[in-house]
Amino acid sequence: MKIRQFAIVLSMASALTLAISSVALAAGPIYYSNDQIPTGNAASECASIGTFAYAHKWNEGNGEGAPNGAETATFYNADGSVDHTNNITISNSMLDDDGEGVMFDWSSSPNGIGAVLVKAGTGYNVYTYNPQVMGDTGLYGPENKGISHVTFCWNKDVAEEVGEWCSPGYWKNHPDAWAATGISPTALYSDYFGAPTRSPKGRSDGAPTNPTLSEVVENPQWYGGDAANNVGDLLSEAHPDVDFESGDERVENCPLN
Repeated sequence: MKIRQFAIVLSMASALTLAISSVALAAGPIYYSNDQIPTGNAASECASIGTFAYAHKWNEGNGEGAPNGAETATFYNADGSVDHTNNITISNSMLDDDGEGVMFDWSSSPNGIGAVLVKAGTGYNVYTYNPQVMGDTGLYGPENKGISHVTFCWNKDVAEEVGEWCSPGYWKNHPDAWAATGISPTALYSDYFGAPTRSPKGRSDGAPTNPTLSEVVENPQWYGGDAANNVGDLLSEAHPDVDFESGDERVENCPLN
């Protein structure tokens, strides 16, 4: 079977086509028959293979295949506001001698894709990605038959949440900010974390073995950075105007500054 390039020039496509620096490829497609994935709307097709919040059928209503181009999938809340959008691009579409599309590449932004269903003949080739990816190359239908349609399935990418955090240095220099936490600077560190370990300098300087919280943040040379950070975590989580939860990544972005 002779394959030739199927080139359609779309200004919108060129504007949205992504330069993918790192593309994770699927291990290979899994075949599903029409009985396993009854052909229907995008949501029902995606629901046949997994749990996906968003689904988009490529070129829906405009003919079959997987032609080059760019489409924006937009989803709305009940009140009419936009819930989510994702830009999907198909490129490098290939046609066989009968003019049917048989292979293509894709990319998406700003969200990754969890599965791509390529319908051809009496079934689907399903490409799955875990974790979701921003693109793949060389997708084709069962038995390399002409592609009927392509459906994309995904969930929102969840970015690692970074909470607000005020460092030990902040609490050392802003004793007035302690009041809103309900925690006293004179409270003992051991009441919250157990007795801290003194550094060699702390031992040689005769640092208290059962220090207050204030003494720990004022003297990290005696009790170490980990102990001081523990106090920073405690106060940041307790302050009503700091969005920090225990276990969040520590980033110096204190909103009280």
